[in-house]
Amino acid sequence: MGDYSFKPGWAVSLGFVALVALFVSLGLWQLQRAEAKRALMADRAARLREAPVRLSRAATDPEALRYRRVEATGEYDAAHQFLLDNQLHQGQPGYWVLTPLRLPDGAAVLVNRGWVPQGADRRQLPAVELHTTQVQVSGVVERFPRVGFRLAGAEIPAPGWPARVQVAEPGPLAERLGYPILPYQVLLDPAAGEGYVRDWTPPALGPEKNLGYAVQWFLFAAVATILYLWHGFKPRSR
Repeated sequence: MGDYSFKPGWAVSLGFVALVALFVSLGLWQLQRAEAKRALMADRAARLREAPVRLSRAATDPEALRYRRVEATGEYDAAHQFLLDNQLHQGQPGYWVLTPLRLPDGAAVLVNRGWVPQGADRRQLPAVELHTTQVQVSGVVERFPRVGFRLAGAEIPAPGWPARVQVAEPGPLAERLGYPILPYQVLLDPAAGEGYVRDWTPPALGPEKNLGYAVQWFLFAAVATILYLWHGFKPRSR
């Protein structure tokens, strides 16, 4: 190219290829995650439009019921409730209130009645009393929250009632209650009574953040290419 020749060197070329391959693969991975979230959102919307399911002890598959609207008649076990710790709402720490609902066929399910603030003193648990225990509940089935990292024993509820717990797992919760529970929670309908703050829209479900990350990785690949070309062109010796 005129007075310049392209001589980037083998080491620089190998590093460039490895770096761009990494950036592009990360960008494609983020695009795949965005597409997976779009599919999940479409599945969620479709399931929410289906007719409500009547809960019973036979409804044990959380994936088949996830995002389905459900109805149930039963009795709240008001004396034995769980407070799921480390739940944020608008940046404020608090708890999700998980209340066992005993169904007529002997099954039980944890109803998430919403979010309550932690308060200034963690030693003082919020009051989560119920005025009515014989209820007809409507809501949406959801898995218990998953965590990437947890301390040993985080799934064991603390002594006393309501019992504070760091990680919700059906086995330890059922053991503490003394009776089996279905392996999912029911997010109480926002219009229902005896509830707290219930904003059930998943904050991380949208694909926008992943698309933004994908653009960043592709920009890194473009910048690396520009720098590689800029470094590789050398003036011809005269």
